[in-house]
Amino acid sequence: MTADPNVDADSAPRRGRPKEAGLAERRRRQIVESAYVVFAERGYEATGISDLAAHAGVGQGTVYRYFASKREILDHVFDFSVERLFEAVDPETLASTPTSLAELVETIQLAANRAFALIEREPEFLRLILVEASAIDQELKDRVLGLEQLAANFLVKSLRRGIKSGFVRSDVDPQVFAHMILMLILPGLLQELRGEGSPENRERYIGAVVHIMMRGLCAPMTVSV
Repeated sequence: MTADPNVDADSAPRRGRPKEAGLAERRRRQIVESAYVVFAERGYEATGISDLAAHAGVGQGTVYRYFASKREILDHVFDFSVERLFEAVDPETLASTPTSLAELVETIQLAANRAFALIEREPEFLRLILVEASAIDQELKDRVLGLEQLAANFLVKSLRRGIKSGFVRSDVDPQVFAHMILMLILPGLLQELRGEGSPENRERYIGAVVHIMMRGLCAPMTVSV
């Protein structure tokens, strides 16, 4: 008997065949990873469920089996994007306990370099986060802003520890300075997004941030004569 080509393989009855362990989670991941690529390339509004299904190599019925709507998929794609960012940047290192201003600045410089490297490898990541997701609705825009706040929180912890240890100025406002650092790095990332980035520009941006941090954070007792 010839199989009906219009029947989704995932939806077809298995007649007693046992379910494959972990299949549902793998299918969901497969669809989300495909959506990550297609949303970034085509844009959220221009992408249909049929496009996502084709890229993932599954039927539309399979997509709807795991996700109720395209908007729900975008939520999962956002989570997937943040997961990739955290894997690349490793923000937990920013919450470590620095023993000197030089060590604190070096840690932040390392995280910035990792972020630039991610955008260089996958420019669609920043396009998806800053352009696509934030333009859909207020909920996703708030999640984008929350991501910036989350990154700032890691910096705030390190700055507060530096103040407590005495190598960061006591009059520094950790919240303000943390957000300022992120905003100084952002233009360089946007250059990467526009395809105008280069190793030289990246070095200039990160070098400027390091210079401002060393000048602005250095406690009087740590200044070299």
